[in-house]
Amino acid sequence: MNNERIITKYYIMKIKGLLFAILLFGVTLGFAAPFQNIERILTQPDGTVLHCFISGDEFYNRLHDAEGYTIVQAPDGYFVYATTDAEGNIIPTEHIAGISDPKAIGLKPNIVISQKEYQKKRDAMKVTEKRDWNLNHGVYNNLVVFIKFKGDSDMTTSASTIESMLNADGYYDISMNNYFKKATYNQLAMQSYCYPMPEGDKIIAYEDIYPRNYYMPYNATTNPEGYTNQAEREFPLLKRAIEYIADQVPDTLNIDRDNDGMVDNIIFVVKGGVSDWSDLLWPHMWTMGEDAYINGKKVGTFNFQLESASQFTVSTLCHEMSHSLGFPDLYHYVEDMSHLYPVGGWDLMSLNSNPPQHSSAYMKYKYGTWIDEIPVIDSYGTYTIEANSWEGGRRNCFLIQSSQPEQYYMLEYRDKDALFETGLPGKGLLIYRVDKRFDGCVNYNGIDVFDELYIFRPGGKHDYNGELNKAAFSDINERTVFNHTTQAFPFLNKDIIDEEFNICNIALQGNRMTFTYCPINTEIVPKNLIANIEGIRKPVELTWDTVTNAESYNIYRDDVLLASNVVENYYQDDYDNLTAGHHTYYVTSNCAGEESYRSNEEDVIIGGYCEYAFNMKTTGENGWQGGEIQISLDNDTDDTFMTLYSGIDTTMKTIVPTDINMSLSWLSGWDDSKCSFTVHNNDAMIYQSDDLKEGTLKDITTAGTTAVTPRNFTAKVEKSSVCLDWTSYVETESFSIMRDNEIIAENIKETHYIDKNIPHHGTFRYRVIANNAGHSSEPTEELIVSVMLFEYSDMTLNSEAKDNIVALSWDGPALEEGVIKYSEDDYITNIGSNSNNWGIKVPAINLEIFRETQLSHIEIYDNYEGRYTFSIYSGDEIKSSNLIYSESFNTTASNDFVRFELSEKVDIDITKDLWITAKAAGGKTAPIPCGEFYHETNSNLIKIGSSWVSATDYDMPYSWLLRAYTTAPQNQEFTYNVYRQNEMIASGLTSNTYNDNIEITEETCYHVEAVYHDITVTKSNDACVSVDDNNKNNIDKTVFPNPVDDILYVEASNIKNITITSVKGDIVFNEDVTGNSFNIDVQHLENGVYVVNVTTETETITEKIVVY
Repeated sequence: MNNERIITKYYIMKIKGLLFAILLFGVTLGFAAPFQNIERILTQPDGTVLHCFISGDEFYNRLHDAEGYTIVQAPDGYFVYATTDAEGNIIPTEHIAGISDPKAIGLKPNIVISQKEYQKKRDAMKVTEKRDWNLNHGVYNNLVVFIKFKGDSDMTTSASTIESMLNADGYYDISMNNYFKKATYNQLAMQSYCYPMPEGDKIIAYEDIYPRNYYMPYNATTNPEGYTNQAEREFPLLKRAIEYIADQVPDTLNIDRDNDGMVDNIIFVVKGGVSDWSDLLWPHMWTMGEDAYINGKKVGTFNFQLESASQFTVSTLCHEMSHSLGFPDLYHYVEDMSHLYPVGGWDLMSLNSNPPQHSSAYMKYKYGTWIDEIPVIDSYGTYTIEANSWEGGRRNCFLIQSSQPEQYYMLEYRDKDALFETGLPGKGLLIYRVDKRFDGCVNYNGIDVFDELYIFRPGGKHDYNGELNKAAFSDINERTVFNHTTQAFPFLNKDIIDEEFNICNIALQGNRMTFTYCPINTEIVPKNLIANIEGIRKPVELTWDTVTNAESYNIYRDDVLLASNVVENYYQDDYDNLTAGHHTYYVTSNCAGEESYRSNEEDVIIGGYCEYAFNMKTTGENGWQGGEIQISLDNDTDDTFMTLYSGIDTTMKTIVPTDINMSLSWLSGWDDSKCSFTVHNNDAMIYQSDDLKEGTLKDITTAGTTAVTPRNFTAKVEKSSVCLDWTSYVETESFSIMRDNEIIAENIKETHYIDKNIPHHGTFRYRVIANNAGHSSEPTEELIVSVMLFEYSDMTLNSEAKDNIVALSWDGPALEEGVIKYSEDDYITNIGSNSNNWGIKVPAINLEIFRETQLSHIEIYDNYEGRYTFSIYSGDEIKSSNLIYSESFNTTASNDFVRFELSEKVDIDITKDLWITAKAAGGKTAPIPCGEFYHETNSNLIKIGSSWVSATDYDMPYSWLLRAYTTAPQNQEFTYNVYRQNEMIASGLTSNTYNDNIEITEETCYHVEAVYHDITVTKSNDACVSVDDNNKNNIDKTVFPNPVDDILYVEASNIKNITITSVKGDIVFNEDVTGNSFNIDVQHLENGVYVVNVTTETETITEKIVVY
């Protein structure tokens, strides 16, 4: 018979549709409770094979095909498609599943029992015993009983595997015990004991008196011995198993911690997998319906698991055990199967992942009692929040009252990098609604019964799921605001949209997150307030972004109005108005008679300040596990907290004003005996912890000095110079500038610097160091910039000293080709084998140096065999009207740079942006050659749709290996700046010589820089003169000064004749001389190079001079 081939073919067609739906929804979860789409292979009575699926939970599950058409077993034993009768009961049709086309027949998909019937099933299995919440704390002894049916072989899972799933307690172990340890912040240990006791690594199971079919549903044809009432079969089975193992449980094991006469919990693990249409053989929790005792304690609540089922995982164990601890389900049962997921994969009690994820903080608070209280936010402000998964269990959630009495907004941070959170859909701040009128979500009907929890997500509405996997807010996710105007918006039950609620400035801050609760009108709030102190005893300078339509601004210091009606986005708070210590500033705007909410706050310290370094260690390997230092200052600032999140040691530092009290306290973690720390001030250890215990440790009067790393460091290129800016929130004596790990400038008194002495084109790395009271700070983060210049010949500087006159002369330079590129020559990788259009952009401000030049060549790293079309645009965007040149070239995949000479030179308009793009010709695609990213978004443009964007927007941190070259400028008129000991002593010179009249008392070094159209293009070598050079007796042969512009001095022994000849060979001076010295006026000579011949009685001395 060909039914197997037909059924399989039809199954394949349908499974494709199912896989598409799964991919569209973005499911990355393991089998869950409820379970979805578990593959099943059934055998029809005639021996043909049916591929289908099973979905549901412990209360109701069903067979169905890939398109959701429900399958039931008919009395004749065949699996057929289902329909409903007039009363809504599910009944079999005559259409055999997998052979007939249910859609063509006119059947309805997703036929399930009614919500009323489903609720009846839930109620029948409801655990009615009163919960003692003390059971959720301490050591929970859980019994595990193994069962196999009559005639079954032994279990295949090893005892060590089961032991690991249940009891493993290593830091990184995925076990039920370790899960609850972490989920409860070490308040609950889940210790499980297996019975019958294993023999070595072999699981021993109680063998029942009935075979497996006895515990499967009745069918007159295929299973006449099956059940019609689940409880009548299940409870006697479990009673027999309990009586079999009861004597093995020692009476010293505490299985009734609350002394209510009931066994706290028991798990039955049954041989085999999930039955294809059985309510009994499906993981579930229930209460024992027959009396059974262990050491005089009655068995009540139990969990039922299948040993070889794909659902027998740590995740399922934790979900079901959470039920035993009082947690409700957080999913819906909806008749038409158009599921609305209130929380989805963000909570263990909805779609549990592998490994099991944490429950939400509210569930831990209400049902787990593992969070003592949830802080309620009742005033606007910025708040810091720890991760739900952090072992400390403190400051990890906030509650905000909504406009409806029983409904609240809950905020918590979920960290996908944490051990049991790796299955989360994302990482960031979750904002969800809590309705205290309800328990869980399964009874939801959308009319008068609503969800206890609902996570807000993009596109989510009361009747539409939206993108639940994208619910997490963060700056990394580019979702930092939550209000009625955003894609995820606040709405309350009964679809009440809250137009006043607003959360903004959501951001990751290391291991924590911050957010701001503020009024809804954020458009008028000043943003990016920066406070800067530019030296010692200098005013505090405040700057912020201009607010459109703002009439004026108000300045606040320490929550007190400092100035009003400020019309510019700048304010200066004079030093004399300030007291020593810590101060906080914020700004508001005035718009149409309304004062905005405050900007971000900026802190400064006036007067003395010092640094305390906290060196934190653990004798373990995984941080302090919730232990932390609390730092309290007596200057009305908020307490700060320091902890070792992971690893074995770390150092954290804090900057505080001097002469205040700093109190250190300890907040306990899981094992304080493993934790220790020392405190250092000015390189001296001032405190060492010993036997840490909760409470105050030490009070310190702050003292000392330090230097503080600058903030807000930026670097940008303007006219081939690099402009550096930074800020300081403390008084600082000076700053040093580093380029490519070498200090190039010191004793900088301001918080900005322009590096005009760029040695060549290319990329440069900058950092800034603060210097104060003999200390140097850690450098700022490194910023990398690309400078576009010309190739040039070397510029050689010569120096000569005589009688405290230093004569300088230099050659060149000569500018050669111009170089337009963002990257160095190091190839890293290819990106995107199907890339189409890509390129670079050069802003007009960086083109000024290339005036009077033309584009001559295009260069690319050749990693593709084919043909490229290079296009050049001039203007504010890439469009056809801005195209100025296009040409195609062949490439050979030589894996090296290749330079293509353009058929025509291309003029450069230095007043407009320049764009250079590359595209594989002939409609083909090619990968993009990449080098290191130099923090310039113009260096890696890609075309997405009709827009050009930076590849960094798509997590591609590279710079493209594409560049261009220009011709040398025709007019190469330079001016020169002369530097002595790196300080400028002359500027704007047009000649190649300079005399410096100076008393030389030490070695003195000079260099000269060449300036082209106000842009420094190169500098000379350093030329140095010493005291000996200046004072040595050079009577035998001396011509000075050189260069010379008036009197040339000649000194030698017994001079006979002096001749001066031009470079053309013309004699411009010739005179016989008697004596040892002679002066010559050369002012009448044209500027240029001359040769002086001095003839004495013994020799002829030849010297080259420069007249200017």
